[in-house]
Amino acid sequence: MPGIKFGVEPNMREVPPGQTATIKLANFSEWEIKETDYGMKYSIPVTLFSHPSYDDIPSSGMKCNWVSKSFASKALFNWIFINGEPEQGVNTFDFDLEKEFKKKWKLSRHETGGYGIEQL
Repeated sequence: MPGIKFGVEPNMREVPPGQTATIKLANFSEWEIKETDYGMKYSIPVTLFSHPSYDDIPSSGMKCNWVSKSFASKALFNWIFINGEPEQGVNTFDFDLEKEFKKKWKLSRHETGGYGIEQL
């Protein structure tokens, strides 16, 4: 049972164009869609293992939120959730989704600014 906790996890900095970060996705029950001053954004809790904008990430990783309105974050939501909406429930998969979430992912930012994400 987790202890008492106050505050929020920090948001991950943007990956600079042309570079990559290595992340592990948190349990999808913690994912959410947020309305911000810049429009709707997807908030995905992650553990960050490498990122060009952070100098000292512990080997165990750093917990933070990837908050983005990128096509990659939207596609990830649409892949996990029915109609891309957390309150609609999780899509049906023919594999163990929890096992897949224990793997690391590479988050790439293209020179044009767009993101791509792929499982390692």
